[in-house]
Amino acid sequence: MKEQSDTLVGLIHDAAAQVGPVDGIDGEAMARRAIRHERTRRGVIGGAAALLLVAVATAGTALVLQRPVLPAFLPWVQDEGPAEVRSDGLVFELPDDYQEFSPTGDPMWGLDPVIPDDDMEVIEHAPSWVAVDPAQGAPLVGELVGNPVTDVDVPGAAAARWSWYSAGDVELPGYWERGDGDGDFVGELDVELTSGAVVRLTMSLTGDDAPQETFERLVESVRVDGAPTGPDEPPSAVQEDLPLLETTEPPAGWARSELHGLTYAAPGDWAPVGAQGDEHPSDTVLLRRPDGTAELEIAVADRLENTESLADIASFPDFYRFELADADASTVLVERFDGEYRAYAEVRRAGGRSYTVNLSGYAGAGNLDGELTAILGGLGFGPGATEGAPGYEALDPAEPLLQDPPADWEPATFEGIRLALPPGLRSDEGSWGVWSSDSPDTWEDLSFELWDAEAYDQPVALEERGYRYEPRGTTRGTVTVGTDDQTGEPTFLGRATFHLTADGRKAFTVRYEGAGATEERWWQILASLDAAGLTSS
Repeated sequence: MKEQSDTLVGLIHDAAAQVGPVDGIDGEAMARRAIRHERTRRGVIGGAAALLLVAVATAGTALVLQRPVLPAFLPWVQDEGPAEVRSDGLVFELPDDYQEFSPTGDPMWGLDPVIPDDDMEVIEHAPSWVAVDPAQGAPLVGELVGNPVTDVDVPGAAAARWSWYSAGDVELPGYWERGDGDGDFVGELDVELTSGAVVRLTMSLTGDDAPQETFERLVESVRVDGAPTGPDEPPSAVQEDLPLLETTEPPAGWARSELHGLTYAAPGDWAPVGAQGDEHPSDTVLLRRPDGTAELEIAVADRLENTESLADIASFPDFYRFELADADASTVLVERFDGEYRAYAEVRRAGGRSYTVNLSGYAGAGNLDGELTAILGGLGFGPGATEGAPGYEALDPAEPLLQDPPADWEPATFEGIRLALPPGLRSDEGSWGVWSSDSPDTWEDLSFELWDAEAYDQPVALEERGYRYEPRGTTRGTVTVGTDDQTGEPTFLGRATFHLTADGRKAFTVRYEGAGATEERWWQILASLDAAGLTSS
């Protein structure tokens, strides 16, 4: 991926240079922007730092010793100095024999990675690897399985903590087999940036005789991008270095509203796409111009990609900051191409929630600069902006809502999961994990999906809202109730996600919907769930 990206950068750079002296054209910046927007963000959960823990004579006690001087045979030691890389706001050193590869779009670094030519069945992987990705709200796996968690100093970070786990801590015997990319030892380092965002550095090691020491050496090299390493090194770009975009007050006819603490204004005739109920509010609002040529999308965000990548993209044309009271992040990137218009704004309430505000113009939309400056000028923060999504333990328990299924319900099984279902729900031959009713007016669908994420993939995410519930055989889970209006008349929609392992990579999801589906039946189905057979058979 790096070689391909660099080749594309060179070609565009050369082409731009041959066109002629057009002011403001930067071939390299344009190429890197194109590459960046082609990537699909991948999640890597993991990354922990380990200080050396030495057991002392008193049983059950551990002492944190001063970091030792590591032996010279570690792979970082080389004549020309260590290889330093940047990723997601962190800077760190890699072993000299680690190579960049990209199984899902974003860079990773691994030892002798397997990179297939044209075999779509084989995913790029490496026996040992390093990766960085967001980890906002994701617990350290080592902490979940009971391993020690230790604070560590990372230059430029607000806080950092580490833990580790081994393959045996999260592996399920009998059902899943270990796949490519699952290391014997996984170290995790969570780094909290001064912006409040949390990124995780993961090192997965296979066959390393001293994995904790190897990971310790990696952690010692970590710093936040922009943190000076010496008196002569200038800091990286910050938001104040961006040009200021002057915003305007929204016109009198614009409609004002709020999304989870973010107040905003939009043209009065732009209609919402989809419904947002008071009982089960969405995290996204989509408004569309009557002629369909422009859309405004406002969403609660787990991360602000442009803000976190300021050091890499600060030189892009049409990348601005704008003034927003009580914000510690307020940027917008504007792009115009082939008659279309895109503006990607990111804002964060200081100490609170993050949001994205994206304005899209399609063929025939015209110049949307006026709408953009008015939209940005109409942003503000309400009381809800200081409230983050509740943690798992803060969710209401589902148990008070569970109901025993009626006596005439029939037992059903799916890959070791046991449950009870209404007599009208049937699973046709070949319908793996799907039950449906035959009635067109009172139709119901119940479906299951099993998830077995690779070590370099993001764990199966739990909903940040709803109810927490752990049926037998699961480690944690969330349940939501709502409606689906995409089929015409609104129908009931219930969703649930359950983790089967502490790291969240082995999981199953349940979806129940239909004109005949009801919330009462949903809680009865959930009450009958038993996944113990799935994890042990």
